[in-house]
Amino acid sequence: MLSSKLGKLPMRQEVYNYLLEAIISGQLEPGKQLDEKEISESLGVSRTPLREALNRLAQEGIVNEIPYRGNFVKQFSAKDIKDLYEVRKNLEVMAVRSAVLRMTEAEAEEISALVRLTAEAQEAKNMADFASYDAQFHEKLALYAGNQVLYQMLASMGSQIKIVRSLANKSDKVVKQTQFDREHILGAIATRNPDAAAQFMEAHIDHVMKEVIERLGHEG
Repeated sequence: MLSSKLGKLPMRQEVYNYLLEAIISGQLEPGKQLDEKEISESLGVSRTPLREALNRLAQEGIVNEIPYRGNFVKQFSAKDIKDLYEVRKNLEVMAVRSAVLRMTEAEAEEISALVRLTAEAQEAKNMADFASYDAQFHEKLALYAGNQVLYQMLASMGSQIKIVRSLANKSDKVVKQTQFDREHILGAIATRNPDAAAQFMEAHIDHVMKEVIERLGHEG
């Protein structure tokens, strides 16, 4: 049974945060039915904020609502991963191209700091921090691209990407490879080379996608 101490955010946000983290961490496994009665009693909340949280997760593609059966944690197939990352790759490449040319020196230093922090987290084998800094790295690049539509499109995919990335981060090989990719992206930013940045970003996204599809194949 689930257990949590909810904080001071609006209740629907607290419940959403809790469920999302439980799904990312694997506490709520793919395919698991989300029993509203069990969860509401476990968290000590009413059905209203729980249903609002579940609706949001469904809209983000993390929970499947099946009529007359209930809500289930989404099971990502290899095709789901490929489709998601194909779109993500195109958007991230577009973002980094624009960001390299638009960002200020101060913004470039923020990216550099995040790359250092991911390296430190990798060295310490702190995967929670590693994942957080990686997410910030991509979010900042999208923000500094200066295109609000692009930024919002990537943000709308954020939760699915976190779940997929959590699978990839179980592999030391992909963690090392993606840190190598980030260093190369940073080098392209330093030289203001959008073509190189795009090339390294494309490789970066592909490395994660291939690792997760391979892992799903082994688990299957």
